[in-house]
Amino acid sequence: MNRFVLAFIACIWLPSALANDLYHASVPLDNGAQTSQQAAKKQGLSAVLTKVSGQRNLSDNPAVKQALQEVDSLITQLGYGEHEQGADGATQRTLEVGFDSQQVREILRQAGLPLWGSPRPSVLVWLVDDRGLERQIIWEQSERPVIDELRQAAALRGLPVLIPVGDFDDLMAISSSDLWGGFIQPVEQASERYQPDGIVIAKLTDQGIRWQLFPEANQMQTNQTRGQASDASAMIHSLADYYAQQTGVILDQDEDSASVVIAIGGIESGDDYVALEKTLANLNAVQSVHLRKLNDHTLVFDAQLAASQQALIKELTANREVRLMTMQEQEAYTARTSPTASESANTAQPAVELEQGDQAVEQGESDLVPEPQPSAEKRLWFVWQP
Repeated sequence: MNRFVLAFIACIWLPSALANDLYHASVPLDNGAQTSQQAAKKQGLSAVLTKVSGQRNLSDNPAVKQALQEVDSLITQLGYGEHEQGADGATQRTLEVGFDSQQVREILRQAGLPLWGSPRPSVLVWLVDDRGLERQIIWEQSERPVIDELRQAAALRGLPVLIPVGDFDDLMAISSSDLWGGFIQPVEQASERYQPDGIVIAKLTDQGIRWQLFPEANQMQTNQTRGQASDASAMIHSLADYYAQQTGVILDQDEDSASVVIAIGGIESGDDYVALEKTLANLNAVQSVHLRKLNDHTLVFDAQLAASQQALIKELTANREVRLMTMQEQEAYTARTSPTASESANTAQPAVELEQGDQAVEQGESDLVPEPQPSAEKRLWFVWQP
């Protein structure tokens, strides 16, 4: 656990915020020498690039090498802290460093590396240990070394990991036999209280860890992947690699990003609209998006992309509340909406602009964005299914 002991440079930090920041790194210092601090800054940037890209072993990339030489120009926050080591209370001095998110994204773009942004899926890890006289579930409160290994590796990769607490509800809901046998129903029921996006069953043996990943907690019966690892840290790295590959997007190499029309059906209420607005605002593949019209429970947006259309489709459908619309559904929508009705709805709707991280709704005639009139425009069709 980090606690800050010296004054900070550049600005005041909140430790709790930094702990969850993808663009922050905490690097151990061997001593207070300037050379050690400079090396720590570079280590911090390497750690952030790994965390934000979802990729390991980036040291040979020319754009990354150049960025490491210019590390001081990328730093926005700098300070010192201490990290507790072991049960004896010993501490390790650390350099706490934060980097400019836009400049980091630009490094990824120049390097041709993916951006694995946020929010990220939360993963609930069930651990069952077969190394003793009898199998036991390892709970969060057990203070076993494997728990610290999981947490440290998850922090390095920016993967939100949950570990069951082992309270009365957990003890009554599931047993070590349920986990070892991979019985889906009790695992689903016991996991529900934690509301994870994904679920892992990890079996610790003398040979290492065998694990099953269910990337979608509500589809455990149909979707899973398996793997083996030498230890808990290696397992977390494999899980992070999987999710980064699924949802990371390659940023467009061109200065002028492409535009696309996005149509999303299934909007039944104001709550649907607000949730969809938040989803679109968090997409890494989208630079900006404007609402063009609402027609027959379908929202139509003009979007400026920061990545390819395929990257947008991949990232948007990774959300379990969004799926691609079938051809039959597209034809039915087209048949229900006439050009006259579409034009009328388009004129009446205010513009909504969702810049990355900005979910404010601007209304009024002065905010209207003129509808572009592309010829034979191609739309991407989706369905909202909360």
